[in-house]
Amino acid sequence: MLLALACALHFAAVDLLPILQPGQPPVVLQAPPPRTGAASRAGQPSLKHRVVVVDAGHGGPDNGMSGPLGVAKKVREKDITLAVAKALQKALEERGVTVVMTRTKDTLIALKDRGKIANTAKGDLFISVHVNAANPRWKQPAGARGYETYFLAEAKTEDEKRVEAMENESIRFETSAETSGDDPLGFIIRDMAQNEHLRESSVLASLVQQQLKGIHPGPSRGIKQAGFSVLVRAFMPAVLVEVGFGSNAAESAYMTNAARQKELGGAIANAAVAYLAQYEKKVGPGSP
Repeated sequence: MLLALACALHFAAVDLLPILQPGQPPVVLQAPPPRTGAASRAGQPSLKHRVVVVDAGHGGPDNGMSGPLGVAKKVREKDITLAVAKALQKALEERGVTVVMTRTKDTLIALKDRGKIANTAKGDLFISVHVNAANPRWKQPAGARGYETYFLAEAKTEDEKRVEAMENESIRFETSAETSGDDPLGFIIRDMAQNEHLRESSVLASLVQQQLKGIHPGPSRGIKQAGFSVLVRAFMPAVLVEVGFGSNAAESAYMTNAARQKELGGAIANAAVAYLAQYEKKVGPGSP
């Protein structure tokens, strides 16, 4: 009975969100994106008390996707995500935001522990950085390119289910991975906590897509939803950003360029700051 109630509550909440169809433009939030520089921050509410948890996907024995940079050398997702996450950290700290990293070196952090880190830090936002890979069964897999941002909800399309399975596969590297399901009460508590943040997460995802559009050479693949394990335990607005396709030669080169990594981190930081600034204006400075 309790489990059925939790499922009903979850899908009722998800149905309140707009389901984006292929080619449909994302919801545009009417908030001016912040610009870099001290002058542009004049009058902007202080964000020093706000905490953003930045998660570099994969790490340690879990390389994530491995794609073409050249014939002899391939890119590893875990390296790109850490570089972009560090650029995101630097950009946020320059804006006065407190940043907590789930990892700062090449080490494996269990998916379930990443959300716990965010909750312990009392994060206001959780941003997980990842790299996409094409399905080898696609007609032209090497041509797949672009960026997309996910929030936590049931995967609706085949592509969303593909990315969900790819990123959740990291659990096989965890020696202490949970193999049994949680008790119904634990499921209900987590589910209700996440439902509270569905709308905010979709707004944050929209902002990330807007900001990446200004600097990314690839097309926007839109705002999407999937059941990522890394987002399940983060009880705050949370998104997973696929910053490009490592399986694409041009995008793999783009994502391994230090200057481009800085741009990617800066764009995602702009989205986070825009979200937090809007939140500050809505609830008032210093509000939790």
